[in-house]
Amino acid sequence: MPLVSVIIRTKNEAVHLPKVLKILEKQTFKDFEIIVVDSGSTDETLNIVEEYKNKNPMTSVNIVKIKPEEFTYPYASNVGAENAQGKYLVYLSGHSLPISETWLQDGINKFIDDRVAGVYCNPLYPLDDATIVERIILLAARLIRIKLRWWKETEIIKRPGTGVMGTTNAIIRKDLWDKYHFNLSFANGGEDGDWIAYWMERDFVAIRDVKFTVRHSHSVGLIDYLKQYFHWRIECASPHPFKY
Repeated sequence: MPLVSVIIRTKNEAVHLPKVLKILEKQTFKDFEIIVVDSGSTDETLNIVEEYKNKNPMTSVNIVKIKPEEFTYPYASNVGAENAQGKYLVYLSGHSLPISETWLQDGINKFIDDRVAGVYCNPLYPLDDATIVERIILLAARLIRIKLRWWKETEIIKRPGTGVMGTTNAIIRKDLWDKYHFNLSFANGGEDGDWIAYWMERDFVAIRDVKFTVRHSHSVGLIDYLKQYFHWRIECASPHPFKY
């Protein structure tokens, strides 16, 4: 069985998914499987995954389909975990591009003791099609948090908060997921924050590491960026029903 299961939630991710799979193919850490949880893609997403599967027969690639009307964030994440064999579950967005060929190894290396429930890092770099607004905001985040040392390269996080363990880019322990699944009541998002909060209440910690980050953006302007920001602030605070 593989040590790691990389779980990718998809719906119409044909633009960036080839690059995501390409960097996974180049990872120095090879002991992983890929599970794609697709909720009704109508573009080339599934064909891209099949092509990757045929090209990489030594890597287990499993496509799990759910109906579009069944989709919620926690449900899709739980389906991925239910089909996973790995000791560690890596959640990666279909438009999150790992920054290096050692990304996965860097993340796995941070499970240094039994207190660590998960490893993550918020996106620090934009995709190629990012807007100027997104580029400026992410650049400011890097300068403030890294260059000015307001944010250490590796940091132990003991308290939950917005963005902590976001499944845009995160690794969690399968044995802990077995004991506490993603809460389905957080249908519209925030299930990842609820999950790590549950374990932090039980004296577990998360590790944030800048080597384990991704390129991630949505090609939106300032108004839509602010809408997204406040959306996630609200969703992470309490459960909400799913809305497209």
